[in-house]
Amino acid sequence: MERKGLLSVIVPVYKVEPYLRRCIDSIRNQTYRNLQIILVDDGSPDDCGVICDEYTKVDDRIIAVHQENEGLSGARNNGLLFAKGEYIAFVDSDDWLHSQMYETLIRLIEDHRLDMARCSVIGSDGQSEDPILPRDKHTANRLITGVDVFELYFTEFLCKVVWNAVYRRDIVMGIISPERCHSQDNYVSGRYLYRSKRMMITDKCLYYYYKNPTSTTHGGHKRFLDICICTEKLRDDLIREEHMDNTVYIERLNKKLAREFFHFVRADDDRYRLQSMARSQKKFIDQHLDFFRRIRFDFLLRKKKIQID
Repeated sequence: MERKGLLSVIVPVYKVEPYLRRCIDSIRNQTYRNLQIILVDDGSPDDCGVICDEYTKVDDRIIAVHQENEGLSGARNNGLLFAKGEYIAFVDSDDWLHSQMYETLIRLIEDHRLDMARCSVIGSDGQSEDPILPRDKHTANRLITGVDVFELYFTEFLCKVVWNAVYRRDIVMGIISPERCHSQDNYVSGRYLYRSKRMMITDKCLYYYYKNPTSTTHGGHKRFLDICICTEKLRDDLIREEHMDNTVYIERLNKKLAREFFHFVRADDDRYRLQSMARSQKKFIDQHLDFFRRIRFDFLLRKKKIQID
């Protein structure tokens, strides 16, 4: 049966001129043809904006949106304002897709009445390619339902990113990606998973993830403080907006937040110099870190002369 539901593909574009045509062409050449391709030029200082406009002239499925620089999240959020599709997908503009990615994932969604379908990934640095498959092989190619969907937020890398998936529209809409945070996928993927009740992950590697050493999303230093911010916001928004009252989930998110803050304090990063910490925050971290991390955390506080106020 031919599947005709419109898929809106949102592509934030910033300083990727050498890779942009490869990305756009891989979307245009999908075997699933009913696409709306939204290229969001996020104030890119190179010729990315020109390239986006060129493609609108050769493919009427493509629209180009130009904006002042707002970061990856701002570009995704604004792209969603133009999305008309029954389905939604995101692509990072230095990555590229297997030609059958969207046909495969939408077939899974429609055959199994899924809220989202995900694929495995190929990581590439331009020289070598490494498959990224589900951590637990029993997760692949099976229907995941109910509470088991959100469980994967804590255990599965392929569920902590947003670009290797197709979502039903109602899973995505109304969720705003935190702007100017480099770990926004930590937040958004958690929100999508919590809303989803039926999901599958195929072990077919259909998304090519370019490990660009200069990219803010694929390379460089982790911004540990951003991860803390997004984890805390995820916990709070799930409670406030999704009415999450599962004490087990709340405790697991608290433990994740404590671990992320431990990594932030441990990191030697000249961009951040923590000088003091509120006593209430220290108490929260002590309550939710495991014993050995708690011992190391206290040692780091003394070593780095961080004051407890």
